[in-house]
Amino acid sequence: MDRASTGDPEAVRDFLGRFESEVRAMVRGRLPRRMRSRYDSADFVQAVWKSFFEDLNDRPCAFNDSDHLRGYLAGVVRNKVNEQQRRLTRTEKYDISREEKLYIRRGDREIARELPSADPSPSERVQADDRLEQLTAGCSQRDIDVLTLRRHGMTNVEIADRVGLDERSVRRILAGFRTRMEGRP
Repeated sequence: MDRASTGDPEAVRDFLGRFESEVRAMVRGRLPRRMRSRYDSADFVQAVWKSFFEDLNDRPCAFNDSDHLRGYLAGVVRNKVNEQQRRLTRTEKYDISREEKLYIRRGDREIARELPSADPSPSERVQADDRLEQLTAGCSQRDIDVLTLRRHGMTNVEIADRVGLDERSVRRILAGFRTRMEGRP
């Protein structure tokens, strides 16, 4: 343990060889069934070892014997799994219960579920084009170019280079469009 805490690669290898299978078994025993499709136990094993060795470097732990060490590792495993489970069940963004299967079972067949496209629908495209036309009515071609480049995902710096303006001018033009857009119904 002392040699491993100083970073001796051979000692670390020996240490991992002795306890890694036990840590993996601890993780597999703690990992809830609904998280198993999303996470591999090796991910948690690595996180446990990372925390263990960081703690060892920050403040050396004195373990009475290997059972004491196993108890400590079991606590780290429990905390890592519980932390991830809380993240997946208590926040809407990562809520695992919101996930749906890609295939639906109908009798003896599995049918692919229809997935909504991230692309805008044809009517949304027409509405966006109409709104863009209203927004750019009476604007200079340079201003329209700035807005079009921004719509294509370019950054202000990239737009400034392309159009030959200062970045502050690009920001000012875009702010003007934003003001016009907020002012129209």
